[in-house]
Amino acid sequence: MPPRFGRIGDWSNDADERDEQSDENNDKRESWFAGGERSGISVQNPNRRGDAPSGNLVRDLLQRASEGGPPPQEPESGGGFRVFSGGGHTLGSDDVPSSYIADPNAPEQEEDVARRTITLWQDGFQIEDGELMHDDDPEHAQILADLIAGNAPISVLNVRPGQPVELRINPRQQELYRPSAGVRAFRGSGQRLGAPVPDLIPGSSTMPGSFSPPARPTTSVQVRLADGTRLVCRMNLNHTIGDIRNFINASRPENVARPYTIGTTFPNRILEDDAATIESAGLVNSVVVQRWV
Repeated sequence: MPPRFGRIGDWSNDADERDEQSDENNDKRESWFAGGERSGISVQNPNRRGDAPSGNLVRDLLQRASEGGPPPQEPESGGGFRVFSGGGHTLGSDDVPSSYIADPNAPEQEEDVARRTITLWQDGFQIEDGELMHDDDPEHAQILADLIAGNAPISVLNVRPGQPVELRINPRQQELYRPSAGVRAFRGSGQRLGAPVPDLIPGSSTMPGSFSPPARPTTSVQVRLADGTRLVCRMNLNHTIGDIRNFINASRPENVARPYTIGTTFPNRILEDDAATIESAGLVNSVVVQRWV
């Protein structure tokens, strides 16, 4: 069951003293805290007398949070005498080894508080750097309604179940929402301009080429590009050295603007006759190397 809003507690022992000090702090920013059995949420109201820009739902959220208690006070460090607390090791001997004794009064380690910010824009609201939400959208309005009801949407706030949450408000109700100018990774798909490009493969794995009809005898020619990339092209025996060059240009269109040669590795010879076939040039199951001129 999702955690619900509840009052964290009265951190001050004298409620009347808080009432007397409230008039002196009217111009200060209010911090409203709310918590539950397994989680907590605090909301800071940076403009306590202003209207909530996103309508009644946001005002209800602020009003709901105002019913919580103030934030806990940090314990003051005094200069007086302190009693040692914690674990320790017992003194051992030749017969009895030393052993560690844990502190029986050690407090349980509290879980880290997750801090999240809701930015209120003139045309909606935004949680952290997420998308703009509108309170007239049923799905987005439900998020505000869950917060008002004391529920912390785990998927929206990106927190662990039962983790305490501190919710802050950034009022920018005089501004329209503008997407962040940060760099975002491209998430779509597309095609490269130019000639069809064969897939690149690591090492010497076989890659299907576009030159080999299945009814004819075929061979694989490994092409080592000048940049270190290795490609494997499957061709017919009657394809030519010019077809190998076209395969390289299709793989690297920028190579068209820079002169290069292709040749064999052993024996080392340059393949200059583009009309020679793979079979006549002795390139069956061979390696062809590209070199810059």
